[in-house]
Amino acid sequence: MKRQRSQSWDASNHDSNELIRQQSERPLNDQNSIFNMIVNHQIIKDISIIETYKEVDKISIHKKHYVNYVIKIKTDYFDYTVAKRYSEFEKLYEQVSPILHKLPKFPEKKLIKSNSKKNIAERKEMLEELLKYIQKNLNNQMHSFLNFLNIQQQFLKGGFGQNVRIHELSRDELGLIDLKETAKLTASNELEKMIFHYIAKLNDRIDEKSKIFSKMEQYFFGKTQYLNSQLLKFLLLGDDCKQKGIIELLRNPSKDSQSHISCVSGFQFLRKMLEYDYNPNADFFLKIFSELSIKQFKKMGLSFHICSTNNQLCKQYTLLLIYKYVKGNDLKTEFINFLLEDKDALQEFNSFSEIYQQKKEEPFQLVIDNNYYDDIQRDNLPTKSSSKEQQCLLEQDPTLELLQEIIKSTSISWKLVQEFENHSFQHIQGQIVKTIHPLKCNLEKAIEIVTTAKQKWVATMISRQQLKKINDNKYVIAETYLWQDKQLFKKVVFFSQETIIINENKFEILMQPEFDIQEYEQFQKYDEKSQKLQITYGIYENGITTVTIIQNLFDKVQQLQYTPLLLKEVNYFEKSIQQLQILQSE
Repeated sequence: MKRQRSQSWDASNHDSNELIRQQSERPLNDQNSIFNMIVNHQIIKDISIIETYKEVDKISIHKKHYVNYVIKIKTDYFDYTVAKRYSEFEKLYEQVSPILHKLPKFPEKKLIKSNSKKNIAERKEMLEELLKYIQKNLNNQMHSFLNFLNIQQQFLKGGFGQNVRIHELSRDELGLIDLKETAKLTASNELEKMIFHYIAKLNDRIDEKSKIFSKMEQYFFGKTQYLNSQLLKFLLLGDDCKQKGIIELLRNPSKDSQSHISCVSGFQFLRKMLEYDYNPNADFFLKIFSELSIKQFKKMGLSFHICSTNNQLCKQYTLLLIYKYVKGNDLKTEFINFLLEDKDALQEFNSFSEIYQQKKEEPFQLVIDNNYYDDIQRDNLPTKSSSKEQQCLLEQDPTLELLQEIIKSTSISWKLVQEFENHSFQHIQGQIVKTIHPLKCNLEKAIEIVTTAKQKWVATMISRQQLKKINDNKYVIAETYLWQDKQLFKKVVFFSQETIIINENKFEILMQPEFDIQEYEQFQKYDEKSQKLQITYGIYENGITTVTIIQNLFDKVQQLQYTPLLLKEVNYFEKSIQQLQILQSE
């Protein structure tokens, strides 16, 4: 959406026009940057003289009036008008003549009837031809022409001076000159070779990009700190000649939702590269990503992903990437308008930004990941009736009673995350998680494994303490975990009430938050505390106790920790099962 600064020229504003003329003579620090951007990227799309008007000449003793020619300038960002006199055109012609040859003929001065309708019409036509010729042949030596148009004032008025580099390709700044000559950009190790390998595969096998992006995700995460800025730019932009980068490869103008499913893996790859929960070097990648010019970012075809598809995940990912780009550059409204262009896309982004800003402290990315499973793992989708029941259950306040209701339900659809040696890890929309462990031991041994010996097999748990005995079956306990937060590790403690119920060949262990913890806190060393709501139950049959652990991740600390596990980015589950198998045989 462009912004029209002035629809038509109002002759009553001629005094302010004089002020603008005076201001245009003042030197401004941003001038060269703005002028270079306008010239290098052909920001001026059209120029024409749309009308003329006469104004009283208070200075000349020979003429009563002088004529203003109203010029309309259309740019990538906005359109505006400016009025100029014949004498100003004459001065421009003198300044440009040494630079541009074969200029159109300049209208001659006339001493008699210089302001007649016929003469004004002829001048208007010739002056417009001159302007269009200069625009077509504009180069960096012709700042006088841009000064003539007062274009700098228009850009600074809209706040563009602070963001001018965002549009500028700035190949020197981005180090992309070397990318034109691929011989200069070479791989020095196996990791860098894989960058070239995957980009080549994405270009050659565009119909397999979903599969290729998934392989890239598995290969590169945890290793990006070894990639320099130039290679990361190559990853995003390609070599600008032969190979397209991820940005352009994700362009998809199709309105077919199925075709946009293949975009999801690419968007997910970019999103994870930009988030600390997945990439410890996200700040560096965000810096590289933010240095893309608007024109480069637009090659992704952002509006197509937002408005031309019913694939909600594709839309959500696109909006999230735009949000990070806009925030990373503190983009002004004019730039956002130019980036998106489409009115509906802009409205969608504004709504998204408002919601995301409100929820930025919440685990927003987990919601997206749930949609990912809903879109990709279609074979596990629940029926409409069970989906409604499922949503109704998840919207209730987290309680042990709710977990028990979920355990009894036969219509809830669980999504399988991982399976190892008959042990499985499942979830419901990333909020309820369930692990199933067939243990070759009796009931008493199984209870010991999931309580007092728990820290011996749960990969991230470092201690479990019994703080207080409430009765024979109920205790206050503290469980401490070592969890990674961005680039640091932190100790997280859970203060819980644990109730153990044993009935013949069955047992049930209920865990809920303990809120009265003042007397325990002073003896615990931790960085953060969290709350746990969990039911563990076991059934002994034929020498095997099948233990099921169901937990409600209502606390954001847990959600952030579980997200990489749900997305199969860490192998905590497999490691835990290996330790569990050793423990059950002791």
